[in-house]
Amino acid sequence: MRCRIVHRTRYDYGREVFLEPHLLRLVPRGDAAQRLLAFAAVIKPEPAGRTFVTDAWGNTALSVWFSGLTDHLTVTTETTVATLRDNPFDYLIETPRAVLPVPLAPGEAWLAGDCLAPVAGAASRTAELAEGILADGATTPQTFAMELLGRMHARLATSARLEPGLMAPDTVLARRKGACRDLALVFIAACRHVGIPARFVSGYHEGDPDSDERDLHAWAEAYLPGGGWRGFDPSLGLAVTDRHVVLAAAPHPDDAAPVTGSFRGAAAAARLRHAIALEVSPGSE
Repeated sequence: MRCRIVHRTRYDYGREVFLEPHLLRLVPRGDAAQRLLAFAAVIKPEPAGRTFVTDAWGNTALSVWFSGLTDHLTVTTETTVATLRDNPFDYLIETPRAVLPVPLAPGEAWLAGDCLAPVAGAASRTAELAEGILADGATTPQTFAMELLGRMHARLATSARLEPGLMAPDTVLARRKGACRDLALVFIAACRHVGIPARFVSGYHEGDPDSDERDLHAWAEAYLPGGGWRGFDPSLGLAVTDRHVVLAAAPHPDDAAPVTGSFRGAAAAARLRHAIALEVSPGSE
């Protein structure tokens, strides 16, 4: 598929402030599942400087820095991406490694170490969910991930949540609902509990084609023997294909945040607004 995305983000501060350097993770990732065809960013006030960087987790980000004072920051990105994976199961399972916990080569273990760390707030309820899936016979990385996806989609509702931050996985399971980012964290926590490396993903989803409203979306990626990093979206109950566009992925959600930065100013507070327009058409070029 070919996706054209226009994403406008605006911060209003109420009074003039000095903007510290910002990191914008709004550049779609280029990998085996998607190809970045075009990217442009208009930033106001105009930065004193900008450069593309690759962060510690392999994401491309736009680093910007400023001079002078401003009462707002506006970032408008226009992107064209070719999504390439229409089959989420297009790989050969490495049978000797299709066990839990996932056997990792030394290099894999070093790179994926943070993606196996326990998630804060994932305790008895998360363990019960994961252990129940194992007890029912889903004892390979692939079968566990798919069964977890199905159970979460059947048992947990997706709800809009305007408060910042993430809800603890055990809290989500107790309330039986959460925002897409909260459900992604539950999926990650359950995978890590049984020894599957998993990480947080920020990006876009095609959404309802009959609606003009779009928002940032979040899901998870799990590292599967033979398949590498594969996306799973518990809020939609599906393995990720060409209807998702990845911006960034990282072991901790904060490190996949679309905009990271701060400002200096007396008694100032930021008010955030954003709008996303996404158009999908056939073709990959």
